[in-house]
Amino acid sequence: MRYSLILILSVLFLLGCNPSNEGQKINIRIVEKASGEITPVMACITSIDDGLVRIPPEAAIADSVSLTKDFYKGIAFQRERNWIGPIRKMNGIGDNDDRSFVYKNLPSIPHWTEPVAYQVSGDFSITLPPGKWRISLEHGNEFIPIHEEFTVPGGDREITKTYTMKRWIDLPAQGWYSGDVHVHHPTTKQAFKDFLWEYAKAEDVHLVNILEMGHHKGTDFHQEGFGEEFRTCKDDICLVSGQEGPRSTYGHIIGLNVNVMVRDTSTYNYYDLVFKKLQLQPGAVVGYAHFSWNGCDLPRGFPWYITTEQIDFVELLQFSMINTMDYYDYLNLGFRITAAAGSDIPWGSTLGEVRTFVYTGDNFSADAWFDGLKKGHTFVSNGPALFLEADGSLPGSELIRSKGSTTNLNVKALSHDGIGKIERIEIYNNDGLIMEKLNPDGDDELEIDLAHTLKKSQWLSAAVYCENGAVAHTTPIYFIIDGQPTWDPEKAPGIIVKQLTAIQSIEDETRAKEKVDEGIISRLEDARTFYGAIMKSI
Repeated sequence: MRYSLILILSVLFLLGCNPSNEGQKINIRIVEKASGEITPVMACITSIDDGLVRIPPEAAIADSVSLTKDFYKGIAFQRERNWIGPIRKMNGIGDNDDRSFVYKNLPSIPHWTEPVAYQVSGDFSITLPPGKWRISLEHGNEFIPIHEEFTVPGGDREITKTYTMKRWIDLPAQGWYSGDVHVHHPTTKQAFKDFLWEYAKAEDVHLVNILEMGHHKGTDFHQEGFGEEFRTCKDDICLVSGQEGPRSTYGHIIGLNVNVMVRDTSTYNYYDLVFKKLQLQPGAVVGYAHFSWNGCDLPRGFPWYITTEQIDFVELLQFSMINTMDYYDYLNLGFRITAAAGSDIPWGSTLGEVRTFVYTGDNFSADAWFDGLKKGHTFVSNGPALFLEADGSLPGSELIRSKGSTTNLNVKALSHDGIGKIERIEIYNNDGLIMEKLNPDGDDELEIDLAHTLKKSQWLSAAVYCENGAVAHTTPIYFIIDGQPTWDPEKAPGIIVKQLTAIQSIEDETRAKEKVDEGIISRLEDARTFYGAIMKSI
């Protein structure tokens, strides 16, 4: 009798430990429709019953997210089926430790409403308790995101679920390749580079610019090296090292595709010297970070050093924000500035949350991408696609025309319900909004064909806005009429007053210091002279 009781208790114990009562193993496979091949994606699996996010393989509750310090140290990719990447916070109020604080209540990607996202291999398993679940999968802007609810009934039978990522648009087939101009992560180990490449593949980003970040005392996110020797390129994905520096109260500078990092702490705040050394490097491209949200003291430094005419691009779109107001002001002063976009990982939520699309034509390469960026053949986006042509010419082009001639403009915007419903498309020039087309029928494609009469030299750009906050914007096309500059003689004086006010503020601060930096003072005076020349020509 004693042994029978022990046997019964043992059986009951084993039954209580039965996997069917703990959870059911779900095998998940994710493939791209065109190739049929397994692909990494960004994922989120959530319990509908309790609202908690679970992570493979044991369905542990995701009660914390990756921190910026994880990226400083470096994330090592592990070639294991159930390895997941860092858990990234995608919306809500954060801080500089867990994710950029600037999103507030906006999602970092308009079409992604899940609280987090993490990278999965595309062939993994997760053991889920019985109940109702939601899986969300995202593979960049050109694929339709998947959001599906399913029920785990319980039992000891393994379930295999296959999901197919389908394109709604194929931009590379049209010669346009996406890139992120602002990513921070070390590349000093092969496992670090493997992580970045797999991350780029999961988000379908083709050109990842990994920036060593400088400050007065040193640098972070160390790169193995710079130049073509240290690139990683395979399967139309390239990792290219660059720099973010100088970084001071005057703003943050980006150098892409550099052969050597430019850094001199003895003249750290003399940005023009850095611009010159960067521009002397073949293929290098110089940009200004954080333009989109007026962060990092944009009003202080930019009015000064834009006058060196050595800046190729600005981050027009970043952190779910686009800054067309300041962008149009500088275009109206005659500056030619390419529109770019960068996530600023790890302060951004995910790689490629905003993208710079560059036209390279049929032959994609890192060099072709940087050449297209330098020429301004770009549009920026966090969702929709946007194409602008004038007489068949791309954004960034300079077209010589006679006064009174006509240019044939074509603007085409495309999106998908899963990415964002198009609300309107707009065309702007020096005079402001020259045409707007609304989308009352909710079409996935909206187009403007316009015969535009050229009465003066001007810039002309296009934008598309979606109902969920997704947006795209092109670099301008520049029209030169009778050899005249593209600045706006009516708007320039008021804009210049703003620039001179910012410059005076810097000078007042500089002169208030115990030791006055005469190098800063002289450079501010050079900027005043630049703006004065514009005023005299009006």
